[in-house]
Amino acid sequence: MPAVEAPAQDSWGEDDNARQYDAFAREYPMYRETSRDLIAMVGPATDAAVLDLACGTGATTREILAVLGPDGTVIGVDKSAAMLAAAASSVVDERVTWIHAPAESVGQHLTTPVDTAVCNSAIWQTDLAQTVAAVRAVLRAGGCFAFNVPNGFLADEDDQGWRVSGYSLASEMRAIAERDFGWTPDVSTPRRRLTRESIRRFLVEGGFEAEQVAEFSHEESAESQRAWLRLPIFSGDRLRGIPYEDRMRILDMAYERTGPGDAAQGRWTAFLARAIESRPRPGG
Repeated sequence: MPAVEAPAQDSWGEDDNARQYDAFAREYPMYRETSRDLIAMVGPATDAAVLDLACGTGATTREILAVLGPDGTVIGVDKSAAMLAAAASSVVDERVTWIHAPAESVGQHLTTPVDTAVCNSAIWQTDLAQTVAAVRAVLRAGGCFAFNVPNGFLADEDDQGWRVSGYSLASEMRAIAERDFGWTPDVSTPRRRLTRESIRRFLVEGGFEAEQVAEFSHEESAESQRAWLRLPIFSGDRLRGIPYEDRMRILDMAYERTGPGDAAQGRWTAFLARAIESRPRPGG
């Protein structure tokens, strides 16, 4: 199946983000562990057709392939051509098809239904209502859809004691940037965060039954947090307007202050939903 062009600026294709992301995912366990959480929740059959939504450079795709048999298939979908190119070059398996498309429009690009869908570490970057509808359009009745959200990105989560990747270092980086670099955070357009209830509502309205909500915790070393924040796209999102070279100086200063022994707990909430009714495909 040919890749489908998606009209959008590909920020992952800038500043070597895709290659660095792929290198991080291979060296550090965070994305492998969160992938395995979701795969265990859906428990795909060995011959299942699995949709890997927002597949990135293939970290989750590799974990799905590991539990499938020779008749199983994976469809990796991502809106970034750069991320898909990295995935296709590193995951060489005839069971995989790659599609270049946003999550919200995946229903327009699949010609056959899938048995299972997963979305690891990305769902909050999409329009959730549209994404749920798109997944429902390609998922068989009774099929499972699993995805996760870092607890720090949930509006109904008490931040006390909860961390996401790079949390302690990122907090120290912001403090250093404000104090030593005269940086002022942009609060004009705050990120609208999801809640567990809003997620459940989107799922129910989209034709799913919300079956399970589970919390997972994975220890993340200070070294892995530092490596994660070295990716231009991640440090840039947290220190907007500061050049990359200065962000790395700030990161090094923050790392010296927090210390290499300061591990954090990456905590995630995962959702499992089941398609409860048959719906016509768009245009069908």
